[in-house]
Amino acid sequence: MANRKKPRPMKRVTVTVDPEDYEAIDRMARRSDVSASWLIRRSMREFLDRHRKNGVIEVHLGRRGA
Repeated sequence: MANRKKPRPMKRVTVTVDPEDYEAIDRMARRSDVSASWLIRRSMREFLDRHRKNGVIEVHLGRRGA
């Protein structure tokens, strides 16, 4: 019998986004046949993986476009 992991419960987060950003995410999701929520979760995971160093998330804030 396969050793199946019990699924972890998801946490719900509410964010406010720029309407143009949401439209872009929604278009990408529809073209890829996934939900906007799935795409945002995937994007968040990639962001965390890219910025994780020794178990610490390092984010360097700066002005947009700078």
